Amino acid sequence: MSTAESRPAPCALDAIPIKVAGLSKRYGARRALAGLSLTVGRGEIVGLLGGNGGGKTTTLRILAGLLAPDGGSGTVLGHDLERERAAIRCCVGYLAQRFSLYTSLSVRANLRFRADVFGVAQPRAAVAAVVAAFGLESIEKSTLEQISGGQARLVQLACAVVHAPKLLLLDEPTAGLDAVARQSVWRQMARLSSQGTAVVLSTHEPADASRCGKMVWLKEGAPRNSGTPSDLARQVPACVFLVRGANLVSLIEPLQALAGVIGCYPSGGNLRIVVAPGSASVIRRHPLLRVCTVESAAPTLEDAVLEWSAQGSWQT
Repeated sequence: MSTAESRPAPCALDAIPIKVAGLSKRYGARRALAGLSLTVGRGEIVGLLGGNGGGKTTTLRILAGLLAPDGGSGTVLGHDLERERAAIRCCVGYLAQRFSLYTSLSVRANLRFRADVFGVAQPRAAVAAVVAAFGLESIEKSTLEQISGGQARLVQLACAVVHAPKLLLLDEPTAGLDAVARQSVWRQMARLSSQGTAVVLSTHEPADASRCGKMVWLKEGAPRNSGTPSDLARQVPACVFLVRGANLVSLIEPLQALAGVIGCYPSGGNLRIVVAPGSASVIRRHPLLRVCTVESAAPTLEDAVLEWSAQGSWQT
């Protein structure tokens, strides 16, 4: 990168954070992204949900200005996605899934280095503000090797926002974290969102996607479903049953093998069974369940993910 490219470019503060249409990308013969359109407003938290190879990381790298799309158009923070990628890179905050900090340096040194890279006008004040906002005072002098994985993820997030970006792009921000660390990361995302920062995150966890204001389901590079998590769960055409009884774990494999059964998994001491539309009678009449209580249940986002993943295997 040249010296001119490395300097932060001014971003229009009132620009729509993301407004793109028809984004596509291929790696050789493999389609990584096909026809993604997305608009994200100030303060929104948007989740990209999907399995491995769904196109989530490719989308984030394109939006961050790190990767050129093969097709499509749009703007990120007012900058053209094709012609002004260097400017986009200077304006957004990007957290990669892979750890990208210097483990032998202290938390404060990592933050100061990132502030200098982005050309922050008052780096010392910016670092102090981020340390206070993220509650890092007790570990700011520790090296990354000396802190926990959850703390390190918070430091990564702090480094991604030390230059006060109006758009934050996060690749699997809670991957591998325990419940307490996950909550800490989400609390920071919510705080930034309340201050007007737009957040787009990738995840394969329905629990994380359910916390987003809206989400997009990506499968094999193509956007298949989008909307609020609750609306998408309610719109699932599959039937969901809750089964109560004894020795239910032993029923999982034979029930999963039935035609029309999309998924069968433990839920507390019960079983949840997700069944393709039109196949409800397979469960209601099955002899294995005669001594069980079988009730209809409202679909959850996890049920929706199972149904979306199976689409094509039962649709005509």
